[in-house]
Amino acid sequence: MSKKTKTEVFIAGGGVAGLTLALKLAKHQIDVTVVEKQKGMGNVYKGELLQPKTLSIFEELEISTQINKEINPLQKIVTKEVDEKNRQLLEVVMDYSRLPIENNTAAMIPHNTLKEILLNEASRYQHFHLLQPAAFLRKEGTNEVVIKREGLESVIEANIIIGAEGRGSKVRKSVDIPLKQSTYTHQFLTVTFPSPPSLVDGEMIGNHERFLGLFPLPDGEVRSVLLIRGDEYKQMKKQGLEAFYEAYIQLKPELEGYVNQIKSWKDIQLMVPIRHTVTHYTEGNVVIIGDAAHSVHPMAGEGMNLAIQDAYVLGDLISWMYEVRRPSDYELLKWFEDVRGERVEYLSWLSHQSALIYNLRGHIPQKLRVLAIKRLALNKRLHDKQMMNIAGIGLWKFGLTDGLSAFGFGKRELSEKVLNKHMFNKKDDFPWRYKKKR
Repeated sequence: MSKKTKTEVFIAGGGVAGLTLALKLAKHQIDVTVVEKQKGMGNVYKGELLQPKTLSIFEELEISTQINKEINPLQKIVTKEVDEKNRQLLEVVMDYSRLPIENNTAAMIPHNTLKEILLNEASRYQHFHLLQPAAFLRKEGTNEVVIKREGLESVIEANIIIGAEGRGSKVRKSVDIPLKQSTYTHQFLTVTFPSPPSLVDGEMIGNHERFLGLFPLPDGEVRSVLLIRGDEYKQMKKQGLEAFYEAYIQLKPELEGYVNQIKSWKDIQLMVPIRHTVTHYTEGNVVIIGDAAHSVHPMAGEGMNLAIQDAYVLGDLISWMYEVRRPSDYELLKWFEDVRGERVEYLSWLSHQSALIYNLRGHIPQKLRVLAIKRLALNKRLHDKQMMNIAGIGLWKFGLTDGLSAFGFGKRELSEKVLNKHMFNKKDDFPWRYKKKR
């Protein structure tokens, strides 16, 4: 056991959540130590779709210049449904440009590029420390954690301990925060390949058997996500890459000659979607964020965004605790859960509903899906509420009046003034800065 070191905030996990939090704290001159067990940037696919709320956070962190050089903006997501002969049954557009905000766009960015930007920016500050590769082993007492690095165990004394190391979070387990988990009967294959020039917007294409998501990246590439059934992966591998190509080309013929440039199954990642939630996010001086606290179905592309938004809100709360000289008043950390809990729960539910409408195969489920998507996209009231929620800029839950609106009763549009009432403001995001006591 090597000698003990000290830090103010210890973060297990050097992904986008951990690095966003570390950057926020380092900018406020709070000493922060991050441990990351992976060498380098890693090669496992993670989220790449940045929502408007996340883009605004990067502006506030003053890294938009670096981010904007690496993104491919997406204002529209086109949802299509085709039959077995590839005849079009539906084509509707979900449009970010309708949102009454300055950053009314989403954007695609390679995940590792985003991590590099966050790491490079955090490394500019003397209060930021990264130990990599290193792993969190256990928590001892209130303020000590044991890590392992280069085969040796060492102790770090920290005022606040953060778990940002994903689904299997050892920090979460160390304080016995209960986890509820659910799985799905489908999986995803994801891979990046050269994009046809005609692919400009994001596209979600479904038929009676499967679903394909296509999201253009910078540099003429496209990130693809193919839904498959639980038993299909082994069958497809036995049949060879031609079966994989055919699944893509069947849904979008323009991909012929592009998806075929994938030459090895090693380039294709299998994703097993899991949804989990925890009963609470804080336990004493321990806080869990991102996938350590909540894993959502990837259909709506919310997982990475929720993690970054968690990190930024928590970073402001901890910074404020130091500003008001109450860094060890751990009861204040519960404010984080007050702000994030309901938002995360509802976005997780929305992602789950999106997953369910693609979960069943067959022509009848497809017809029902077409009807549901059409009512959501073509009804301006429902469209704008959905876009506001997934963009992360506000929270407005669907209710009975929306059901009536879907069938032509009541108001079918929302004014900008009404939307603004449900959008988050600084007081919603950072209530501690507007209240003297919790």
